[in-house]
Amino acid sequence: MRILVTLASALILAIAGCSSDDNSDDAGKAAPAETSQSSPAGERGGTITVGEESWTIVPSIQCSIYPGNVVSIAGHAAGDPSLEIVIDYGGPTGVRIGDGGSEVSWQAVRNTIKIEIDGTHVTGTATFSTGAGGSGETAPGSFDVNCP
Repeated sequence: MRILVTLASALILAIAGCSSDDNSDDAGKAAPAETSQSSPAGERGGTITVGEESWTIVPSIQCSIYPGNVVSIAGHAAGDPSLEIVIDYGGPTGVRIGDGGSEVSWQAVRNTIKIEIDGTHVTGTATFSTGAGGSGETAPGSFDVNCP
């Protein structure tokens, strides 16, 4: 329990210290492992697909991979900046696509989230739902994001 509280506190401090326009301050971030061969080096962002819908992710708020397989990616869809996309794993765990407020379009059913981390490259799958805990319409989904 103490480790979970420590990780949550560290994540909150990391988010609070980040600026959406200035990515030059990497203090407090873990040194990233080597970039995966399958992702071009230096390209930040990726895609998320749910059912027949697909969005390009712009990780404008945070794109971090920490030791212990902790992932924190937050930003928006490239075609619609009001559509927030969040991928969290290993601390708070969840994947959601929504308007940034109370309206969530798709939310991953927590126990279906599978993530693979290869250096700064994160891929994963989940079953997404329009309702909390999988109570609404469901669709399979996947994501692929690079956080150099």
